Amino acid sequence: MNKATDKRAAIIQAAMELVADQGFHGTPTSQIAQKAGTGVGTIYRYFKDKDELIEETHTTVHAVFLSTFAENYDPQSPVRENYLRIFTALTRLFLAHPFEIRFMEQYYNSPYGVAKKRSEEYACDKPLFQFFEQGKQQLAIKDFPMEVLMSLSFGPIIFVTRDHLNGFVNLDHALIAAIVEASWNAVKR
Repeated sequence: MNKATDKRAAIIQAAMELVADQGFHGTPTSQIAQKAGTGVGTIYRYFKDKDELIEETHTTVHAVFLSTFAENYDPQSPVRENYLRIFTALTRLFLAHPFEIRFMEQYYNSPYGVAKKRSEEYACDKPLFQFFEQGKQQLAIKDFPMEVLMSLSFGPIIFVTRDHLNGFVNLDHALIAAIVEASWNAVKR
């Protein structure tokens, strides 16, 4: 990485961590700059405004989730096997990256996430939507709207991840497997 890429990455990392802890409105650009070890003006060399920084942070974090999906999806495997493998890997990813999952929760529960969903910019979720569509066509997954399938799949793992990170539950291998299986049971035909 060159110096400019390092600075840009440091700004995105700082924004992600601070927003995860404090929310969008509780995170001024001055605090992001301080955490990134740069000046406020430097942020505006890389990003037009705070909104663009937030969108770029979302894109960066979401890319990690998409790569985990891609690494665990095998088009030759049965839908159930893929589902269990993908959502187990995503659960482990969420546990290993608490700032990222908390940032994404903030994002999707904010006007940023709502606007993205309303504008039907599903490109970021296209691989997962295609997976669910394949499952519907093979009559392996219920014919629910995509939003319902996403909620039934991600809701449980996001909630238990949050509870694990807050010390309310201890997620071990067996419990993760049981939770992902229960999520599968919610979406399977």
